[in-house]
Amino acid sequence: MENPFQVAELQRIIPTLSLLGAGTATLVLDLFLGGWRVEKNDPDRGSTKGKWLLYVISLIGVGIACWGLSINANKGGAIIFNGALHVDDFSNFMTALILVGTFLGCLTTIGPLRNMKVECGEYFALLLFSAAAMILLVQSNSLIMIFLSLETFSMAIYLLSAFTRDERRSVEGALKYFVLGGLASGFLLLGFAFIFGASGTIRLNEIASMLGTGAGVDPPLFLAGLGLSLVGFGFKVGAFPFHSWIPDAYEGAPSTVTGFMSVTVKAAGIAALLRIALTVTNTPELRGPMLEVVWWSALLTLVFANLVALVQSSVKRMLAYSAISHTGYLFIGLVAVLTPGASQDSSSGSPLLFYLLPYTLMTFGSFAILSCLGRESKEGETFDSFRGLSQRRPLLAFCMLIFMVSLAGIPPTAGFWGKLYLFRDAIQAGHWPLALVGILASIVSVYYYIRLVVVMYMKPPQEVGGAYSNSTVHWGSAMAISVAAAAVIAIGISPDYFIAQSKLSIQSISTSLNVIGK
Repeated sequence: MENPFQVAELQRIIPTLSLLGAGTATLVLDLFLGGWRVEKNDPDRGSTKGKWLLYVISLIGVGIACWGLSINANKGGAIIFNGALHVDDFSNFMTALILVGTFLGCLTTIGPLRNMKVECGEYFALLLFSAAAMILLVQSNSLIMIFLSLETFSMAIYLLSAFTRDERRSVEGALKYFVLGGLASGFLLLGFAFIFGASGTIRLNEIASMLGTGAGVDPPLFLAGLGLSLVGFGFKVGAFPFHSWIPDAYEGAPSTVTGFMSVTVKAAGIAALLRIALTVTNTPELRGPMLEVVWWSALLTLVFANLVALVQSSVKRMLAYSAISHTGYLFIGLVAVLTPGASQDSSSGSPLLFYLLPYTLMTFGSFAILSCLGRESKEGETFDSFRGLSQRRPLLAFCMLIFMVSLAGIPPTAGFWGKLYLFRDAIQAGHWPLALVGILASIVSVYYYIRLVVVMYMKPPQEVGGAYSNSTVHWGSAMAISVAAAAVIAIGISPDYFIAQSKLSIQSISTSLNVIGK
């Protein structure tokens, strides 16, 4: 006889199960499909030879995951699987962000990989498996579950980073990512061990309750574990000084992979870090040191990343340092959450969640355009590849203009509202110096973002009829870029709904950890 409780728990993880099922199906089906077939009369292009089936299965898997998410949205919060997972409005919001990034990642796959003559069978499986692990991470209520899900998607991202294994820089970037990632995992695991030793439990809601009552917790040992954990999470989200893997890994990986991991990995890491941050807000001796560490990390990340991005000659590396700088902006929101008294305001932290949405759209869209500007198995990564793009590909140039303006935080785009709410939240929490640094960093970033716009609209094409002039755009990539650009403008014009959803999400996690009114 079926156990209704077990069935109800499985229904809560339909998004994860659907992605795992689709990933397994693509991996098995790929065994029966051939590789790319190069046409005799067109050596620059290949035929998918049945690979479109993998494409369709992946998109269907993401669609079923979205359907499962809509079911969970109406069921309220619940701690399931013996306390390992916590499905609530917060996890649903973050799951939606991950599914957006996964959908865009699947949609932009076939065309660029075909142009680079790279097999795509394993790509879909790794993409879907990593997304499933990220969803488990944002739902995790257990330290063990956090570590296992984080390492699972990290292994898949390592492999995706080295997917163009015939290129030396791809292998080098992935190797650096893997080595530093392994080191960061050691810090994270040791930190979790200290936290368990200090509290006697691995469940975050129980830890929060114990810290709130002050019973049965060893603060010095817990603080040591918290510090080690911050090192591990700082690496995963690319915060200074744990950012060194990002430029090489982002530059070496295919742009579709770079776009996917730059948004989904950061969203999942920030979600787990936010859960842990809210867990310790009841204890001043733990919250204070964490607040100071995050404060200085935000400041140094903003200053370093924006100054280095100014001197980059590669668009891809410029966007890599841009991704680092946006970690600094997100940390400004985390600082506001950790500020004493902020937990009494149930909307504190909602700007952090809201900012992740436009960041996902504008960052992925930018990297997707890079993947479309290649020729002869090379991607368009330099500023020269964008020369005269407004004449050669006016729609691509216009979409890139939208993304650059939004990344710079210029109205009426979604990026403007994201930064505005982050800075306002920080000022209300009393951190106006940090908000001022963020504003100045945004002003500096305008230079390197608008520099690309100038090249697209004010520089003549490098070679008419030559390099980068006859690149083709797959319909999936065109659709993904168009949807992302339209969403950036739409959210910028009317952000109220998404702001309200972010407030509901932060309220749910605050309530579950019993930090409201503490």
